[in-house]
Amino acid sequence: MSKILEIAQANIEYKKARNTARKKLNKLKIAKEKYYFLDRIIEPRKDTDTRDNDIELEYAILNLFKSIGFKCEKPKLNADVDVKVKFKDFYFGVEVKNGGLVGENDTFQPFKHKLLNDDSFHPLLVFNNTKYNNNWDAPRIKIATKAKFGLLLTTELKDGYIKLKNNKITFDQFLNQLRQTGEIKFSNRAIQRAYKSEGDR
Repeated sequence: MSKILEIAQANIEYKKARNTARKKLNKLKIAKEKYYFLDRIIEPRKDTDTRDNDIELEYAILNLFKSIGFKCEKPKLNADVDVKVKFKDFYFGVEVKNGGLVGENDTFQPFKHKLLNDDSFHPLLVFNNTKYNNNWDAPRIKIATKAKFGLLLTTELKDGYIKLKNNKITFDQFLNQLRQTGEIKFSNRAIQRAYKSEGDR
């Protein structure tokens, strides 16, 4: 059966475009799966969430660090931090909190685990604040600064990770921010301040 050439050509072009679109869509899906943790770590905690959902968040944070070359492990003991992360001589223990603002006593948790387990990690409290958009207040920042551990919102962690992957900051700058005590930020001002502080030591 004969066809109008214009229709036949349009059909060929459509099929090519459809196949190209499918390939690009598949590529997009793979990329989203690869970086799933960027959405997971800022997903607001639901009232119906269980401990399993909290563990998913812990693994998302673990996988974020793992994706950029850190050696990560999930301790099996309950009386320990949620994630341990190493890169060369830098070693830190991450306690993950989710939902409402972390209580002042709970703020000490990563520091407490370090002391009670005779560990040597740099304590880091990571808080998914997206349920109520809480920020660290002055008492918690003072606690962390005096006890020498870090406070990090998952929104800040995501921001720092994206800056690193997009070559807006170096890996050393990313790592240096994680070494800070008190409130940790990945803004240009915070990075410059931390760099100056390192130089003054």
